[in-house]
Amino acid sequence: MRQKFITVNDYMKSLEPEVRKTLQAVRNAVLSSAKGLEEVISYNIPGYKLNGKAVVYIAGFKNHCSLYPMTKAISDTLGKKLDKFIVKGSTLQYEIGKPLPLALVKLIVKERIKML
Repeated sequence: MRQKFITVNDYMKSLEPEVRKTLQAVRNAVLSSAKGLEEVISYNIPGYKLNGKAVVYIAGFKNHCSLYPMTKAISDTLGKKLDKFIVKGSTLQYEIGKPLPLALVKLIVKERIKML
């Protein structure tokens, strides 16, 4: 059974160094994207809420990292900006060692906040 995390720092410490470095860059980007975001553990992964409502989640795995949720509306809005990444359902996957660009993270967070 996978470890149950209490804090985002606990989650980050559990990752392999390269995965942690990649995810930390995206974590920083998310936190700098909007004022008032609250960092939480939800679904046993890092989540970011605004006024108690979920904005995005991030997660690190052995072979990739992910940002959730990627809605069809966001995918349509971002269009070709997502071409370098894998979008599966509500998941945006990116390679370890290649964090999502800050500008892209900010756009995703902005679009998610509009949906709240």
